[in-house]
Amino acid sequence: MVEIPIADSLADAELVVSSQRETGLVAMGGHTRRFNPSHQLLHRRIQAGELKLQQLDVQTYFFRRTNMNALGKPRSWTDHLLWHHACHTVDLFQYQTGEVATETFALQGPIHPTLGIAMDMSIGMKVASGAICTLSLSFNNKGPLGTFFRYICDNGTFIARYDDLVDGEQNPIDLSRVDVSMNGIELQDREFLAAIREGREPNASVAQCLPAMQTLDRLEQNLK
Repeated sequence: MVEIPIADSLADAELVVSSQRETGLVAMGGHTRRFNPSHQLLHRRIQAGELKLQQLDVQTYFFRRTNMNALGKPRSWTDHLLWHHACHTVDLFQYQTGEVATETFALQGPIHPTLGIAMDMSIGMKVASGAICTLSLSFNNKGPLGTFFRYICDNGTFIARYDDLVDGEQNPIDLSRVDVSMNGIELQDREFLAAIREGREPNASVAQCLPAMQTLDRLEQNLK
């Protein structure tokens, strides 16, 4: 199990996938959004044809001026809006639509003098079927922290925040029957262990994560 992202460059991600194929071991990326009950429910409804995604509008906001992790300890690598935080949404958008983005753009704000990374970023993606994704990211935000996903569909609007889901009018949606747990991280871990026991490819295998890494690489080229 590899914490998201499986690498911080396309070349290294390709090496991870190659190593998995050579060894035959179960290897999976920590793409938790695939497993949160909120996103799971919408995935099933999209797959069943009950919903058609028009736009996925996402805000990923933190306040971070030092390279510390969530536990307040120094990271061994530099956190990044594109290669870490955007990876969640890039993979989710392509997973929910079942398509790889055909059009992409990215804009970034000033580079931090010490960290060497942009502290604000805007990303846009479009798939061939017409659905678009609008993603705003910031390490400068002092308001509510975390990520908010707004699904604008042909048959309703839904707002997901981690394991919770409400409709466009803020009415809570019952997710208790979506899976055996209400915790996306637990469900992600369960999938990894089940794949090992059953000798199969897991959902969010490193091979399945590669299209997201390819799109991130294209977005990085946009920034250059």
